[in-house]
Amino acid sequence: MSGVASGQVGLGDRSRAAQSSHLVPRFTLPALAVGFVLIVAAGYAFKWSWTGFNKDDQLWDLMHVVLLPVVLATLPLWYRTRERWMVGWRWVFGSVVAAFIVVVIGGYTLGWSWTGFPGNTFWDWLELLALPVVVAFLPLWFETHATMAREWRLVLGALLIGFVVVVIGGYRLHWAWTGFEGNTFRDWLSLLIVPFLLPASLAWFAARDRARHEANESEAAETKATASPEGAA
Repeated sequence: MSGVASGQVGLGDRSRAAQSSHLVPRFTLPALAVGFVLIVAAGYAFKWSWTGFNKDDQLWDLMHVVLLPVVLATLPLWYRTRERWMVGWRWVFGSVVAAFIVVVIGGYTLGWSWTGFPGNTFWDWLELLALPVVVAFLPLWFETHATMAREWRLVLGALLIGFVVVVIGGYRLHWAWTGFEGNTFRDWLSLLIVPFLLPASLAWFAARDRARHEANESEAAETKATASPEGAA
């Protein structure tokens, strides 16, 4: 009896330890996100100078600080709930895109000075969005690139064509809104090496892992077939 009781106690301790280990990562990210939001809000509302945030900051300045952390904080939540909250996530992403379009139009055409958008060129937007956009779309690409290969090729091909047109227009046709003139090959490397190197390296590791997994499965199947009576016969 005592052995059974001690075994049950041991199982209970391990169960509680496992539950606590799951709770720590589950609540760590939301706690960090809430703390970050509180610090930013306090910097603006209570003028805490040590935060570096003040009323003179514009939306453009704030986006440089919060955009990548917001993407990194949202991805795990989206991944865990993408099937259960599919419709809700579509509404969230649609609302974000719509709000972004409205703010961009207001900043550039309606004179909304609080956005800080006027004067920023396409090059500036690339510096701001290249890495967050790549990080945001990487999980989606890994999950759908096998089943939606044709769609991904069409999207990437259209983006590549559009990018080439804009580069030619910026350097040869002097499209000032691109902000490309004056930027050298080294500037392009500094801008794009991380956004391109990150997905390329992850895709290479994923392909290598998948090939190893398929090779192991094939080897296991051959071994099983050889060991079976039919194979022996």
